[in-house]
Amino acid sequence: MNLKNKETQLFETLTKLDSIADLIKNSKEESSYLKKLSSQLEKEKEELNQKSKNLEQEKDGIINELKIFEQKLNNQDSGNYELLNKIDLIEKENQTIKDELTKKEAELEESRYKITETENINKNLKEEVNSVQSELQSTKEQLEQILKNKKMFVKKIDELSQETDAMLGEFDKW
Repeated sequence: MNLKNKETQLFETLTKLDSIADLIKNSKEESSYLKKLSSQLEKEKEELNQKSKNLEQEKDGIINELKIFEQKLNNQDSGNYELLNKIDLIEKENQTIKDELTKKEAELEESRYKITETENINKNLKEEVNSVQSELQSTKEQLEQILKNKKMFVKKIDELSQETDAMLGEFDKW
């Protein structure tokens, strides 16, 4: 009866080991997905940084053009409405660029948040994998001890069986 209980416990332990192995496999797949997502977010971040730099350059160019137009305007007749209209148009374009830049900065900040969130998820998954690996090692050690005890038990039963056979042989001789 005790051997049957030990076999049942061994089977339950093996079932737990299978479950733990499945958990490790799933966490590795999830970690791989998160690494890919992190890489994509990093690429988006770099693209947004480049777009931001380009917009800054365009902004600087427009500011320089505005300064040139302003100098021309100051040098010419102040009643020149055509130049004033151009300046207004350039200022509106400049404002549009500033608005786009603000929008891109917000997108960049959102990407940074996603990257941070992904890094936190990766960290939590690594901790979970380490915990599961630790449990797996502990269960493996327990299983090895159970197998060792089972071998010793079987050996004892064999020894007792041989002694019983020898005693029965002796008994039959009497």
